[in-house]
Formats: sequence, C-alpha cells, structure tokens
Amino acid sequence: MIALQDCKVEVPLATLATVATNSANYAYLDTIGWDYAKIIAVIGTAATGNAAFKSLILTEGTNSTAASAIVAFTGGTVTSASVGFVLPNFTGITEPTCVVLNVNLKKRERYLRLLVTPGTAAPVSVVCVLGRGREATPGSDDGNAALIVDG
Repeated sequence: MIALQDCKVEVPLATLATVATNSANYAYLDTIGWDYAKIIAVIGTAATGNAAFKSLILTEGTNSTAASAIVAFTGGTVTSASVGFVLPNFTGITEPTCVVLNVNLKKRERYLRLLVTPGTAAPVSVVCVLGRGREATPGSDDGNAALIVDG
C-alpha cells in the first residue's frame, strides 16, 4: 500500500442530523496550496420511491460567496448543457451511499462549494481529502484528523 503524502482532511459539511427533502446544503472549501481534491458526499438511507440524491453541484469562485457551476461536476437526473453526469437512482437504499468527485485543482478557482440536495429527508455529510500540497508544512499530513492509524 502506498500511503498518501502531503494530505489534509477537511469536513466542510459535517451534518449528521437528517436534512429536509429538497433542502440545499452547502459545503465550502478553500483549496489554496493544494493540487487535487477527493470530495466524498455521503447520504443516508432513502425511503422507497424516493431518490437519495436529487442533485449534486460543484461550483467554483474567486471568493467564498461567488460561485459558477462546473458542468463536469454537476449531477442530476438527465445530462444536458448544464448537467455533466447522471446520478444513479439510489431509490429505497437501506445503507448509506456516497458519490466521489476527483477534482484537479490546478484548473480551478480557489474556492469550491458543493451543493447537496437530497430527494428525501436523509442525513448528509461531505468529506474532502486535499492532496499534493504545493508547500507541505510540518504536520500537514492528514491535518484535522482526530486519530491516525497506520498499518
């Protein structure tokens, strides 16, 4: 196993409580100094007949409030000029599921914002692993992690 190097773990949306149906939930991320990001959106179980994810939209901007959608990282029910991928229909799932976005930050603005909209009331969380720090600082590996276990 090759361990990741120069990484930082961020939890921009740590909502563990149930989020209302069709409620927009934003996760903000400052990516300065990092080249890659693995963004993991996790959603809890969905009731039968309801899709877990209604939409998933990654936006970028030069500050934490301005945001333009990145079409390649916009998920919806059908592809179009503004939707880059179709979200699987996680209807009636009985276990939490996730969608992973692998983002090359070299081509992106400094700030990313992920908009997660569940199709049914469900717990939602977002975790991000920033990698390949341009200037690694002492102790930056797995920053913000409460516990690191190597094996």
